[in-house]
Amino acid sequence: MKGVVDLLRELVAIPGPSGFEEEVRSSIASRLESLGFEPIVDAVGNLYVEVPGEGGGLLLAAHMDELGLVVTHVEDDGLLRFTKLGGIDDRILPSTRVELLGSRGRIPGVIGLKPPHLQLERGRQPEVVPWHKLAIDIGASTRDEAFEMGVDVLTPGVLEKPWVELGRGRLVASRAIDDRAGCAALLRLAEAIARGEVRPRSRLVLAWTVQEEVGLRGALALARNLRPDVMVAVDTVSCCEPAVTGRLKLGGGAVIRAVDLAYIADRRLVARLESLARERGIPVQKTVAGGGTDAAAFQRAGVRSVALGVPVKYTHSTVETLAKADLEALAALLEALAGEWGPS
Repeated sequence: MKGVVDLLRELVAIPGPSGFEEEVRSSIASRLESLGFEPIVDAVGNLYVEVPGEGGGLLLAAHMDELGLVVTHVEDDGLLRFTKLGGIDDRILPSTRVELLGSRGRIPGVIGLKPPHLQLERGRQPEVVPWHKLAIDIGASTRDEAFEMGVDVLTPGVLEKPWVELGRGRLVASRAIDDRAGCAALLRLAEAIARGEVRPRSRLVLAWTVQEEVGLRGALALARNLRPDVMVAVDTVSCCEPAVTGRLKLGGGAVIRAVDLAYIADRRLVARLESLARERGIPVQKTVAGGGTDAAAFQRAGVRSVALGVPVKYTHSTVETLAKADLEALAALLEALAGEWGPS
């Protein structure tokens, strides 16, 4: 059985911008089928499996999509204009490598930056260049050449994905850790169930959702169609800003995301998770966070919800950073929860 960090590394490498999650979904579905599950894909592209049991049970969900780009126009000179998919900070775009998912395969490209040698107004601190003034260069010299390379309007792309180990191997940094970390943790749980290491007491649904980064759209559809007693979003938590997240830190364990900008967790669920973590000796942190998760979509649909995750530094950049031990703690907590969940 692969470790959860190994699963993360494999999933990070697969491109899946919001609305274009097919490759990620295919990979996860194939892994689930090899474990003996029968994955279901709904009308909007969410993927899920059910473990039968009594009652409405428990639903655990992680989102498959990542921040990305989509081509809006191909210039006469072959440069590609684009728009953003999700909350990408304009500051990280100039001088960034991208990968486009063209009709003839993956195409490398770069978002260029005017060098200081060619800047006409010297001595001025350059301002942040907004995304709509940038372009992707794939090396095409004409529009027709770009078309021949497999690029057209609506071609999606993702930002570069380095995989770097830091802190003598304790940390990893990459793009799309948000939320392939959650996807990996759920896959690890599926493996444990398939091998009989975890035996759910009640109905359990493991779900991988689409389009979280552009408004929780997959989760909203899933919440209407599946009515669990409780939903747990498995996601990352931006770290570390004491004014917002308190003492949340890398290496401190899994995270109970009790409050964020989109929801306030069911306090009974928070207390139950804290108690379970203590009983199992699993390190866990509790925090307030920015942003939101799929838990908000289920809460709006009237389902008791809470979010679990791992702390991540530099969220929504090309160097999202987490501690391996935190991801392992999250996987352990999910396995404990799945095995012990039942009406309290």
